[in-house]
Amino acid sequence: MLKLFCLAVFAASLAGCNRSPDFYFKRANYQVSIGKDTQALEDYNKALLLRRNFYEAFTARGMLYERQGDRQKAGLDYNRAIEADPSYLPAYNNIAALQMDAGNYAVAVEYLSRALAANPGYAYALLNRGLSFYKLGKCREATEDLTKAIELNPGFELAFYHRALCARDDKNVSAALDDLDAVLQLNPAAALAWLERGKIKFYLGNYPGASLDFSKSAELKKDDPLAAYWLAFSLYKAGYAEGALENGLRAAELKPDSYQAAGLLGDIYAAAGNAARAGEYYAKAGGLSAKYAAYYKARLAALGKRAGKR
Repeated sequence: MLKLFCLAVFAASLAGCNRSPDFYFKRANYQVSIGKDTQALEDYNKALLLRRNFYEAFTARGMLYERQGDRQKAGLDYNRAIEADPSYLPAYNNIAALQMDAGNYAVAVEYLSRALAANPGYAYALLNRGLSFYKLGKCREATEDLTKAIELNPGFELAFYHRALCARDDKNVSAALDDLDAVLQLNPAAALAWLERGKIKFYLGNYPGASLDFSKSAELKKDDPLAAYWLAFSLYKAGYAEGALENGLRAAELKPDSYQAAGLLGDIYAAAGNAARAGEYYAKAGGLSAKYAAYYKARLAALGKRAGKR
């Protein structure tokens, strides 16, 4: 989600200002830009004492409170800004983003809908409402908002990414791949986009192509167990046993409680003819997942039967 407010103020411009609300407001913005939060807060307070309906100062002070970790005061200031001027859109967007950070997506949608009622072309509100709808499991509404947001701002990486997830869930593979390609064109370092694109290719049976995407994701996020796991899985399906084993062990190291990684290592060792190590990992996977314990127990039993026939 994106929060908005422009704090670009030139220090030189302050010299000619009177000690007006605008003077304190601009000086506060400058103090924020150089990391002097205490002085900035004092100046925002002075600006608001002189102009009680100074909605821009409420919004800026709210962002300062939020940066300091005081979400309650930030929310109060954003609401004060809205009360002072119901048409001031950044305040709606910022309090909605605050709600999104707290997981209150339905509340965020309410604020963003109010902003969009005032200005249907407010791109940031469309983006954040689309993200909120996605989190609420409402992909149709999310896709509508995200599409409008992209039309207004083709540089919205998050809009393309979440629209891709909705298309994936709707089994619209072509649209999902197109949107993930757009994300990676905007940001080649988007590890999650590489991971999601790899998953789609994997389920299409393109294991070599999937492994290239998972490899890129693992390279960008070296401590991500999911990237290591999917890379191992795709290499295993592609028949590259050595790479599969290396990355499977890496996934298990990064997430020791992953039954998926343990089960995959069981499959890799079984395919390599190492029944002892395969059995060890199947037993571990079963112990890590009560839900799939019977499945791994059956894998372990099948391994014993194959060994007995030799």
